[in-house]
Formats: sequence, C-alpha cells, structure tokens
Amino acid sequence: MIIETKAFNQLIFDAFTRKINWLEASSRYPVVDFFDTFLSTRAALRRLLNNLTDAQASYHEPGATTWSISETVTHLVFTQNSFYNAMLDITSTELPHIAEAARGFGEGSKLGVATEALKRALDDATQRIEAAFPLTLALNDPNKIVRNPLFGELNFSAWVLLLAGHEGDHYRQAAVIRRLARAALPG
Repeated sequence: MIIETKAFNQLIFDAFTRKINWLEASSRYPVVDFFDTFLSTRAALRRLLNNLTDAQASYHEPGATTWSISETVTHLVFTQNSFYNAMLDITSTELPHIAEAARGFGEGSKLGVATEALKRALDDATQRIEAAFPLTLALNDPNKIVRNPLFGELNFSAWVLLLAGHEGDHYRQAAVIRRLARAALPG
C-alpha cells in the first residue's frame, strides 16, 4: 500500500533530523509499503517527462540550487544502483551487483540528456529494481543490521525507506523545475 504523502514526508523528516533513527523509522510501516511508495513516486517522476522538450529537460534556473530534470533523472538512475547493491548485501541473494554505483552525494547527474533517453533510462532502472525487490525481500532477515557511516544502523527495510525517501526528495525538486522550464521555454 502506498503511504500517504504527508505521513511519509514526516517520517523521512524525523529520520533525517535524527528525531528518530532510520531503524525506528523503517519499523513504522511494512517494507512493501515503502517499496510501493517508491514505485508510485517513480511513476509520477516518469509522468513529469511527458510532453517535455529536450531543452526543458536540461533547463535549470540560474543561481538556483535545484538541478535540471536531466540531472535529476540521471542521478536517480545512477544512485539507484547503490540502493540495489545495498539490498543485495544485506540479504543472501545471489544476484550480481551493479559495478557502476554512486559512492557519494550528487553522483551520476548529467546535463543535456535527451528526454527520450531519460525515459528509457528511468524505465530500465525501474524494471531492474522491480525484478530484484521480491527476490531480496524473500531472503530478507529483518534482524540483520549493517552500520552505514551516514545513516547509522540499517536493515533491509531501512534501505528501502531511504530509496523511497531519496526518490521523493528529487521528485519534488523535479516538479518545481518542470514548471519553471515550461514557463521559460514554452515548447
């Protein structure tokens, strides 16, 4: 079930501000709900690409800290590989790791990627994570915890929560920049 946006955003905010830790946050809903929320957000992001010109996809507001849609989508596709690998690491699945994965903040963003290429990349990434999730979920040991230098103690559910939260954060940014791009570059 998809988690209501306001409740989900509050949960992410509480974990990021350390009001609660990520393990506690991940215990508030079933892991499948986090994944459904991720997929719902991913579908909304995919819809943002509809009727968008290449110039609009690469538009960024001068002086703003917000990325272009091109940068946002390529970053999300690239960093998804890190979440994918983390999900494999914390379960006993035999799926192969993805070699190219982010190791830090902001990696993988590219300006100037054509809208159709962004759609294909997002669709391919979504298919990969959708295929891996049930396999990793089936082998999930909820008591297996790893220590992450940025987020503290995490289990499988916490990694999926982080995946969904990361997607949601960038979706909100992309929705804003889409409105700005369409106003600045009618197409």
